[in-house]
Order: sequence, then C-alpha cells, then structure tokens
Amino acid sequence: MVAKVGLTDAKIKGFKPPPTGQIEYLDALVPGLRLRVGSSGAKTFILRKRVGGRARNLTLDRYNERRFTLADARKKARALISDIEAGEDPQPRRQRGRAGQTSGTVKALFEDYKVAKKALRSISEVTRIFDKYVIPEIGGRLADSITRADITRLIDGIAAPTMARAVGAQLSAFYSWAMPRLDRLEANPCRDAWKPPKPPSRDRVLSEEEIKALWKSSLEEPAPFGPGIRLLLLTLQRRDEVFSADVAEFDLKGASWTIPAARAKNGVAHIVPLSAAAVAELEPLIVDRKEGKLFPARGRARNGASGFSKSWARVRKAVQKDLKRPVERFTMHDLRRTGATGLQRLGIRLEVTEAILNHVSGTRGGIVGVYQRHHFSEEKCDALKAWEAELKQVISANYSDASPRVESGNPSQPAE
Repeated sequence: MVAKVGLTDAKIKGFKPPPTGQIEYLDALVPGLRLRVGSSGAKTFILRKRVGGRARNLTLDRYNERRFTLADARKKARALISDIEAGEDPQPRRQRGRAGQTSGTVKALFEDYKVAKKALRSISEVTRIFDKYVIPEIGGRLADSITRADITRLIDGIAAPTMARAVGAQLSAFYSWAMPRLDRLEANPCRDAWKPPKPPSRDRVLSEEEIKALWKSSLEEPAPFGPGIRLLLLTLQRRDEVFSADVAEFDLKGASWTIPAARAKNGVAHIVPLSAAAVAELEPLIVDRKEGKLFPARGRARNGASGFSKSWARVRKAVQKDLKRPVERFTMHDLRRTGATGLQRLGIRLEVTEAILNHVSGTRGGIVGVYQRHHFSEEKCDALKAWEAELKQVISANYSDASPRVESGNPSQPAE
C-alpha cells in the first residue's frame, strides 16, 4: 500500500506500523523516494527508480532520528539518481559487498570473464591491464552504459601508445564476450573508439661494436640483469621467458632448457639447446637448487625479476659511454632480432631460426605447421653453437684499442 501524505521528520516519528504487511509513504521533494514502514515497526528509506527498462527498489538505510534522517535520505537518493542517470552502478555503496561488485558493472562482469578465460596463457596480463587501467576508470559503471566516447577517453588518457593499444584490444575482447550477456548493448563500444595508430615495425639490429659494448656493460651488472642479458644473447629467447624461468626447467647435464607451454608466448612447449657459454652462465645461478625462480624477485621468491626499465636504461647509457658516441635506442627484444639476423648471416636455414625463436608462423605456419612435425633438435643445437662462436669473435674483436678482449673459452669471462 502506498500513501501520499508527504514526508517530514515529525510525520515519520508518528507513523504507526500496520497490523500486517507494510505501507509506503511518498516524499514530495525527491521523486521515487519512499519510507517503508513494516508491521515490525521498522522504518526504511527506499528509492524506486527505473533501471535498464524495469523498476527497481533500492534500499537506502533504516530511519534513525540521529544517525539517518529524512535529510540524509534525500541527499543519498539524489546522489543515487545522479549515478543512475550517468550510467553508474545503481546499487547503494553500502550493499555492494566487500569486493565492491554488483551484477552488471564492468568490474563484476570482469570477474566472470576471468573465470571464463582462465585457460588463457595471458590471463594474468589481462588482469593486470584491467586492474591498472580499466577498473579504476569505469569499473563501477554499468557495462551496457559504456559508450565509444568513454572508451576513447580512457584510451586517450594512457600516455604510452603501445599500452593504449593493448588496453583497447583487451577491452574489445572483453566486450565481445560480454555482449551476449547485455541485452541493451547493441554494439561493441570499442569498435569505433579511437586508438593510437599502430607503431611501425621495428627493425633495429645491434652492430658488432654495440654487441661487444653491451656484453661488457652486462659484466658490470649483478644478477639478475647482467646474467639475464647474456642469456638473452646466447639463447635468443624472449625477455619474460628468461627472467621468469624456473630452475626446474634447466637440465645442465643434458645442456637443454624446456620452456613449458604455459610460459611460452605461443602456448607451445619449447626445448632450447644450451651452448657451453649458456651453461657456464647458468651454473652459478642454479648451484644445487632444484626449484624456485632462476631470477627470484626481491622479497617475492615465487615471482620472477622485475624493474627492467631502470636497469635497461642504465645498461644503454653504459653502452653509449663505452662507444663514446650517440647510440640509437634499442630494446631487449632487439637482441632477439639481432641474434636471428646473425643466424641468417651465418647461413642457418630460416626454418631452423624460426624453430629456435619458437615461431609458429612463417615457414612453420598454416598447413605446413600441421604436417611438419620435425623439431630440428640437432639443427637448433648446431645453430646456437655457431652463434656462440660468432659472439666470441664479436666480443673479442679489436674495434678500438680501449676495448677489452675475451678469452675464447667462455665469452662471459673477460680476458686479463
């Protein structure tokens, strides 16, 4: 039953509970605000508002002449109406629960999305992107209220173009999954949202002088970055595959490194033959260890090393100082391209190079990849031995009188 008597604090105090059921009293100032009085005597403020095409009763709080008055209810109701009209979560914050989730919000749907996509190898990176860039901006909004303008503003606020594109791509994938669950959403809001142009493909390859200067600077860097850089050059594997490796992945006696499918970028397990120099780098890192990370993070032994930006900037600066000239910017991934280019220069077959890099595209993609099951184990081993020998020559070459020489036995050991 609904009574149209208007609300004042004096009237609220005088309302008597009905014999059975409940009765609601309308407020004259805030549309939709009501006081519900039950047969138990409880007096509760509610807001009746149409959300998503249907009327909903949103509980505000119990009436209390000192703690929650009519003025408090009106203030809270107005704020809630404003949130609803802006497309935000219509549930009062008090009722959202400890995790702050309500059905239909971006944040709540993302929790379901993580469960649905838990088998994705990249789900941890997807979660990191949402937690850092998406949830703080639109996590409390109703997912079906997000527009392409909202997505554009979010992406436009990310300074790094590469990350901005990554956020846009992950949001688009999320909405492709969410759309069948959102009746009012007619199109993926990411489809026509702005995003930074795709950066040109990098083709940076280090010169022999730069390789030598880089190796020299790595010898001055303690673990994890010094040994990690040398392992990147010797194995040609990806940064995260090296720096997040587990000790159990290495077989030093068998001179092999098995990167499990769960850690490989393409989801395919990968066996990397280890050259003598790579084994020499690994031995002091592993010693008698049988588990844990090769490069454990400080204070978090279960995680791999992090903090690459500052360390890599320091290494690049050392290279430039050693060469006594400006050096074009290069990344850790450029070391992988440098090694692949070096293998081609040494006459290594392209399919062997791709096998070392664990690429499943190119000559190993499509129908060829289905029927070509040869793993090039011996060829990869021979190729990485040849690359090790090439590195030794590059590191020991006399590019300048001031450059240090390296003994031929192990490129990680500088000559006296």
